[in-house]
Amino acid sequence: MRLAQLLDERLLDTIPQGGSGPWTPHQPLTQSAAEAAELDQQFSALLPCRTNDPELWFAEHTAQVEQAKALCRTCPLQAGCLSGALDRQEPWGVWGGEVFVDGKVVARKRGRGRPRKSETAAA
Repeated sequence: MRLAQLLDERLLDTIPQGGSGPWTPHQPLTQSAAEAAELDQQFSALLPCRTNDPELWFAEHTAQVEQAKALCRTCPLQAGCLSGALDRQEPWGVWGGEVFVDGKVVARKRGRGRPRKSETAAA
């Protein structure tokens, strides 16, 4: 079996490949850890959720939630973030510029301790 493998390799090397020499396997592109860290840092600078306080996206106060939504509107990944949050049914927080409560998008976050909008909703 080893002999058959050697023959296959040698035969492949003799087949014209459009180049000037024997076939060389494709080497995947690699980058150093420093290059990868620099690329991640540059990418993170574009994302408001990575450059601002993470607690802002899970805030209790309406003003902070609205601030997080406004920051999301400037994000290049807003649509993908919202789509992923919907797929995962995120339990709460601001995702893709929308407020999630119990895995569903709500129009706006209501403050803690407020009564329900209608009495029929309470029943």
